[in-house]
Amino acid sequence: MSKYSIKGSAAFDAKLDADFAVIVQALTTSQDGPLCVALILIGGYGRSEGTPYIVGDRQLPFNDYDFVVVSKAMPRQQRIAVQARLRQLEQNLSQQLGLPIDLCLYPYNDLQRSEFSLLNYEMRYGHKVIWGKQDVLNDMPAYAHDAIPLSEGTRLLLNRGKLLLDIRRALRSGKELTADEHLRFMKFVFKAFLAFGDCTLLMLRTYDLSYVVKKKRVETVAASDVPNPVFLIANYQRAVVFKEWGDCTTLDDFDLTAEYERVRRYFVQFFDWYESHRLGRTVRDTASYAEALVQGPRECPCWKAFALNGSFFRLAALSGGSRLLLTHPRSRLYLSLLLLLADEPVDLATSSRILATPASDREGIEQRFFQLQRRFS
Repeated sequence: MSKYSIKGSAAFDAKLDADFAVIVQALTTSQDGPLCVALILIGGYGRSEGTPYIVGDRQLPFNDYDFVVVSKAMPRQQRIAVQARLRQLEQNLSQQLGLPIDLCLYPYNDLQRSEFSLLNYEMRYGHKVIWGKQDVLNDMPAYAHDAIPLSEGTRLLLNRGKLLLDIRRALRSGKELTADEHLRFMKFVFKAFLAFGDCTLLMLRTYDLSYVVKKKRVETVAASDVPNPVFLIANYQRAVVFKEWGDCTTLDDFDLTAEYERVRRYFVQFFDWYESHRLGRTVRDTASYAEALVQGPRECPCWKAFALNGSFFRLAALSGGSRLLLTHPRSRLYLSLLLLLADEPVDLATSSRILATPASDREGIEQRFFQLQRRFS
């Protein structure tokens, strides 16, 4: 096991160390450098499970570099200004290093009251301090390993479903994909397969940070009522193998269109299963799912949901049904995602109403979905 991956080489680690040194230098010498307390590497590389992308005899970084920038305590307005400058720094560094860089600001005064999310859980227990105060995350809550909110699985499925929608849009355009696009969409397919296994383990309360552990544990889902467990297990383990060793030469016969259709159809089936279990009500269609979201466990208190819906959608918040006012705005994304990924023809009228948009064409509705997904995912 290497520093940042399961099977990466010393040269691979050295490449990442060099990239991270560039990022540290850029951050600490920036306008906001004096405010920074630590730079935390999260995601696959933070857990020592990043993907080495095999190109000939070289190993290159394949995943994005995901960082948390812990800063000194600051008020909300200052935080907004600092995060905006970090967005610009992200763009500069991404262009310089040749792959996406994410710098998420976390003021120190937010650490102790960090919500119990899958992102915060994985940050708390699976990270590397690249620069700064080594024990900075010790002030985060001690999240229970067997009590991750099941709504976090729904959020994971939402974000992976968005990636499948990206593929659908690209394939629908009829344009020939570039090699980079084909590779990126192949990765999206694998991310979806990983989400199915991760969410099932969440539901069974056997989730773990490590894919080494989960690759074995996922075999236990065969005894559950998850849809087509053989399909889930095989494709989850296949995705983990690629995550451990990103050799695309073993996937020369990867038919993106066929693989996408397999994962899309399973996604809709799996999402219904997961939400039926999470919400304690059978999800059969849009109406029953909306009812379950209103009546089932809530992602936030009613007053907060009402405030979020009102402040973002204003009068359009009544679109899709008044009871959605009492659920988190993410509920609209959950409902519309299943419609946008459904078999053709897609129900655009219902999608438009749920997303509270005047757009009636597919492009406009999907753009609205992406806007809300960026805001509320």
